[in-house]
Amino acid sequence: MYCEALMLRNKELKASSGKKFLLRAPRDERKDLHLIIKQEDQVIGTLLLHPISAECVQIKQVAVDSHHQGEGLGKNLLIYAEQVARRVGFCLVFLTGREQAWGFYEKLGYQSISEEYAEGQLTMRIYKKDIQSPLEQVEKREMKTNG
Repeated sequence: MYCEALMLRNKELKASSGKKFLLRAPRDERKDLHLIIKQEDQVIGTLLLHPISAECVQIKQVAVDSHHQGEGLGKNLLIYAEQVARRVGFCLVFLTGREQAWGFYEKLGYQSISEEYAEGQLTMRIYKKDIQSPLEQVEKREMKTNG
């Protein structure tokens, strides 16, 4: 399954960015949480959750097969990734998004925290989202002030 996800990332992300294709798993992905969408035994969506600190996780390598884009799979995958990250204990997610995906991330509540910048052939921005529930935020603030 990982090889299928890697091939999907090459097809949907690397090919359009002009970057070299991945032939094997990068070492820095060994501790990442790998999420996939399968349909009829075929990987059609993938993303990685890459821990940065005890509270922060990066969403990386979001890819949905071009034949299935526009079906809501990317949205569902991102929402599920946020739920997984929250359950594991993260309270903040961030990601880097290509210009063509900025509106997609903004509709899902992500806030741009950088100016646009060039990365190879792509124009990128960094986005973040607080994934704590409002109740968890209040409880954390109260614990800091009371204890």
